[in-house]
Amino acid sequence: MESKMEKGFMDQIDFLTIIKDILRNWWVILILSVSVSLFANVWVRYNWQPQYTTTSTFVVTARGMNSSVFQNLSYAQNLAEQFSQILDSNVLKNRVADELGMDSFTAQTSAQIVPETNLMTLTVTADSALDAYRVMNSIMNNYGSVSDYVLDQVILEVIQQPQIPMAVSNPLNTESVMKRCFLISAAVLAVAFGIFSYLKDTVKNEKEVSDKIDARHLGTIYHERKAKSLREIRKMKSFSMLILNPLLSFRFVESNRMTASRVRSHMDKRGAKTLLLTSVMENEGKSTVAANLALSLAQENKNVLLIDCDFRKPAQYLIFGVPEKETIDLPGILKNKSGLGSLIKKRKDCGLYTIFNSVPSDSMEELLENGMFQYILDFCRDKMDYIILDTSPMALVADAEELAQMADASVLVVKQDMVLARDINDAVDILNNTNGRVLGCIFNDVMTGLSPAAGRYGYGGHYGKRTE
Repeated sequence: MESKMEKGFMDQIDFLTIIKDILRNWWVILILSVSVSLFANVWVRYNWQPQYTTTSTFVVTARGMNSSVFQNLSYAQNLAEQFSQILDSNVLKNRVADELGMDSFTAQTSAQIVPETNLMTLTVTADSALDAYRVMNSIMNNYGSVSDYVLDQVILEVIQQPQIPMAVSNPLNTESVMKRCFLISAAVLAVAFGIFSYLKDTVKNEKEVSDKIDARHLGTIYHERKAKSLREIRKMKSFSMLILNPLLSFRFVESNRMTASRVRSHMDKRGAKTLLLTSVMENEGKSTVAANLALSLAQENKNVLLIDCDFRKPAQYLIFGVPEKETIDLPGILKNKSGLGSLIKKRKDCGLYTIFNSVPSDSMEELLENGMFQYILDFCRDKMDYIILDTSPMALVADAEELAQMADASVLVVKQDMVLARDINDAVDILNNTNGRVLGCIFNDVMTGLSPAAGRYGYGGHYGKRTE
């Protein structure tokens, strides 16, 4: 029973996502670990006090003409223990301090026997070389008067006189301290990021899509790595993520086509022609998913129209590599009710119909109020099999909610391990309260291997604050 519970707990841990989150924050770990090691370096240097050590060696011999080697060794061992007590006594410390004119005895002393010999080593460590030497000589002058009984039974003969130390006995070694602090900090931060990743309530794998999201799982689109080296990254600056690109992996292309097939099946069951695609946050890849969904449907010999309805940050013309001069000013057309003749363009390479806007606009509400966009949709419904609307993210602006009233259905793009599950479910609830009820969600940019970096779809910039 206990083993089953442990196995169940281990199954809940997505180690791949945890490792990915740790690697994703490698720069934070590096910067903080370096900062800690530098602080440790400053702290050690600030608090470092140089120490100087001098030593003196004695031969311990038992009194009497017939003393044996064994007896000398025995006396030496006993004397070392008793001599240590003498060195620790306040009587000797006060005498040395008075003799040297010190306020207090601050030196460190020790007495040790050289193993398997009758030699005893006396060590004195002080804050200065001269103090260490003077304290040693003072101890040698005064130890006899402190414990006459102990020293009456042995003879101490000095065989190594103390010397003034020429170098510190505790050299400053900041390198090892910095290394230890760096490694410990990096390990602690990695564990912290791992715990945070585990506790973060995002959608980490396909099983969690069904467990956490209140919407049907329509398909999974796997992460496509664009380059394997910095040289390839520089060369592939304009690398296309469209399924028309022959350099894309079979897995990526096939996952897009299978997802499109499921979406089409559910649209046909509902009798839906106009499909709205959105996401909770930006950079979840919804524009790339919308483009590949439209291409997949067009490859099934369907008349498909892809409209870039992300008026705040139009991106479809960038994804398809269309020059800006070949795009249209959709906000201007909707506002002036003119230029409808050149509104829709058909791509010769794939047969896809497009309305690509390149002029940003923050007046979405005004553009929809005059009914021109609704007129365009109604007109296209009679000509097209499917209409795909690529809209703005829901957490940033309310555009998707307004456009969902004009759509027949909607699909939410969910990027792996990015948005909290409760925020995704809130978006699902909002869309379900519109005319374009949610068909389901597409799990996007899913990594299944220990890739060093997650791919980033989308485009830069900021939407600004959400408007209610």
